[in-house]
Amino acid sequence: MFSCAKASRYELCEIHGLTITARCDVAQQKYPVLNYLPLVKLHDWIRRDGLDILVERESRNMKGTLNKMLKQAQISEALLRAVSLKQVAETHFPIGKGNKAHKEASRRFHELVEENRSFEALLKKSPNEVFSWFVEHRPKDVEALVRQLSRHQVLGHYFLEKISEEEDGSATGYVCLLREVITLPRSVAERLGRGLDQGTYQSICAGEVFENGLCIQKNDLAMPVVEIGSPTIEHILQSFAQLFGRIGVADPVEDVIGGIVEHCISSDR
Repeated sequence: MFSCAKASRYELCEIHGLTITARCDVAQQKYPVLNYLPLVKLHDWIRRDGLDILVERESRNMKGTLNKMLKQAQISEALLRAVSLKQVAETHFPIGKGNKAHKEASRRFHELVEENRSFEALLKKSPNEVFSWFVEHRPKDVEALVRQLSRHQVLGHYFLEKISEEEDGSATGYVCLLREVITLPRSVAERLGRGLDQGTYQSICAGEVFENGLCIQKNDLAMPVVEIGSPTIEHILQSFAQLFGRIGVADPVEDVIGGIVEHCISSDR
């Protein structure tokens, strides 16, 4: 693992690079290029890739709750593709009309519409503001995501408690971005092993595309910092290989699954 690595969306963050080119190839100098995966701090990940996951889950939950209420009111979900939520609320969930149950449903639906509007407005703010909202209003969701990450259940992201036993203080966590493979030419990789400053790096690259492979500031030195031991490195590579070896299929249709569940329950009555 080395310093001064690079990753999309993580500008101005401290990033390490985890080499995934076979060690034997490097030792025997049988590699034309060196491939690595970025390793970022959990603090930075939860405000970028992790935040995307939190937003997606919150949006899905909101949509699911709204669709459930529409279904209970025998209103097609397809209506939302033609008219706005506000129009649906005003037309089909008028405030103060109907019996007690209808009034309660209308009140709740209007609340959900307002929550949805507020959340969409929130997403236009900075990532730090959005994350602060989750910390304040959805702390259990943040905790659940970090725990899933720690159990390696977040596809494309590998969690490490720490990268060295010599780190001071308690573990704060790191995340390896398995989808973001970055390549360095052998000329850069060989010099990286001895320490590489900004000027030398620029002269080696001479304007080539590989200049985007590292982010070395004026007073920085890209260099090896630690070696990830066994079996952790093997588990990371296994997770990396499985990510690109999997076959994706469409999610089950919720209405169909609901019908199957209902059939299972009713057939046993």
